[in-house]
Amino acid sequence: MSIVKDKKSLLAELKASFSFAHELLPHQLELLIADSTLEEVEAGTVLAEKIGNCPGLALILAGKLRVYKTSADGREITLYRIGKGRTCPLSAVCILGHLEGYLAKVVAEVDTRILWLSRDFVSNSMVKCEPFWRYLFGCMAGRLYETMEVVDNIAFIPIKKRLTQILVEKSNFGKHAIYTTHEALARELGTAREVVSRELKGLERLGILSLSRGRITVEKAEELEKIVGNVKFE
Repeated sequence: MSIVKDKKSLLAELKASFSFAHELLPHQLELLIADSTLEEVEAGTVLAEKIGNCPGLALILAGKLRVYKTSADGREITLYRIGKGRTCPLSAVCILGHLEGYLAKVVAEVDTRILWLSRDFVSNSMVKCEPFWRYLFGCMAGRLYETMEVVDNIAFIPIKKRLTQILVEKSNFGKHAIYTTHEALARELGTAREVVSRELKGLERLGILSLSRGRITVEKAEELEKIVGNVKFE
């Protein structure tokens, strides 16, 4: 495949994933492609274990990344996920604010295609590429809001309510089984596996769900929804 054809294919993929690309002028798109590097990573690949050495601003063309922190005792808490058409705000802060040493991990949850924009392009686009900057700040604001919600949930919402919310969402209101582990749910909630297992077994005793290895089946979705609505703040 020729370089020209590669560029055309990448431009088409960029426009299919990012609305701001339709607002850029042809020479701006050419500059963006010239100042970027395409990377394809497999599911499970750890892209970063601490912020400070980002190769550029990450634009997700396909796939999904999970950004999380790990406590001293090994517990994990998901800060946010970013999928197709999104960017990682920590990579933006890294290259614009020279952030170093912030301990957060970034891992590909599925096979992912990333377009890394160079530091020079991002810096120069402040005055040369307004649509891109509007998109970037919008994404950063959205991820900040998501992270604030995570903090609020941990601080103010009981684990039982947070767990039942996840079960309702992942089962699509009880329409299908959830294929996951207690450990994975604990990582999602930022708590210990034993806590999740205790809550799940309590729900099973009530006949609200049934448990088997790697699978959770919601038997009474309406009861889960009642718990989500009725559990009081601690």
